[in-house]
Amino acid sequence: MTPDPRFRYTRRDMLRHAALLGGGLAAAPILAACGNSTPSNAGAGSGSGSGSGGSKRVVVADWGGAIQDAEKKNLYEPFTKETGIEVVISGPPSNAKIKAMVDSGNVEWDVVAGGLSNVLSLGRDYFEPLPDKLMSIDGIAKEYVDTHALAYYVFSSNIGWNTKTLGGQQVGSWADFWSGSIPGKRTLAGIEGGSVPELEFALMADGVPVDQLYPLDVDRAFASYAKIKDRVSQWWSSGSQPGQMLVSGQVSAASIWIGRIRTLQDEGAPIGYTYNQGMLMPASWIVPKGARNKDAAFQLIEYSVQPEVQGKLWGSYLEGPTNSKAVEFMDEKWAKGLPTHPDNAKLQFVRDDKWWGEHTDAVLKRFQEFVL
Repeated sequence: MTPDPRFRYTRRDMLRHAALLGGGLAAAPILAACGNSTPSNAGAGSGSGSGSGGSKRVVVADWGGAIQDAEKKNLYEPFTKETGIEVVISGPPSNAKIKAMVDSGNVEWDVVAGGLSNVLSLGRDYFEPLPDKLMSIDGIAKEYVDTHALAYYVFSSNIGWNTKTLGGQQVGSWADFWSGSIPGKRTLAGIEGGSVPELEFALMADGVPVDQLYPLDVDRAFASYAKIKDRVSQWWSSGSQPGQMLVSGQVSAASIWIGRIRTLQDEGAPIGYTYNQGMLMPASWIVPKGARNKDAAFQLIEYSVQPEVQGKLWGSYLEGPTNSKAVEFMDEKWAKGLPTHPDNAKLQFVRDDKWWGEHTDAVLKRFQEFVL
């Protein structure tokens, strides 16, 4: 089945605001037609290698997979056409790599697709403060803005299952996911690809209410993990893995990003899912300290959160935009399937990145010991 190009949208003003949804939009010089929304200094200057001035190159640490393909087509390539700045894709993002780069003074990445938790975990000294102009972009709620991180979409991790393997059986909650009544193996996020363990899911499986998740009870979460460990075929390390494992029948149920679920469904894969007890996570741009092309990085960040750009990008891949004005450039029908649509958002919770920023290192160490 060929994916409907209209059906991809993203975000809402997080749980509190509406839903931001998908749609189509003309390509190429997007900003040229939207008045004063063009990022300042776009396309100015020439040269490379310096942290300021008119660099013509920006290196982005991204996650790969279907979402990167969507970003390449609807963000990176239009940005290059608009500004003349080449986007070089690298990655995947990793705190360890950021730390090593900054500590050594050899910073290869200019901008990273990460989150506030990365900043809080490593410390603000490892990142460039964002320009004031990025602190007050029209349409972006304050909850998505930090001095060192700017959210450009919201993604959602949910329960997915192989409908062919399970027949009419559904996995409606994490308690079901953990239950032996669901046949087959499982897969959950590991830490090899830069992710963090999904302690929240383990706690909900053990009966912790959504509104009482934080601060996370780490001991209880790992005790819950121990109950399902033997049924975990693999702790996935990239966004594409859980979908591949579901389609191949290697597992019957998985924690999986909603964008990947819908892409596979468009391709005819037998995958079902629920938004119940899903986890909403803002994805933010962060700039490593000493980035060689930081001005170009700031231009890319500013470009990525323009409503027309978000309408095009998240109108072609199922994630939630952070600019509420993006809805004006999206298809209303598509909105109803988005993780940030009010009907779907109310079934989910927002990950507490501040908690993770303070506890990531300790949790990663414990998880490494747990999986041995």
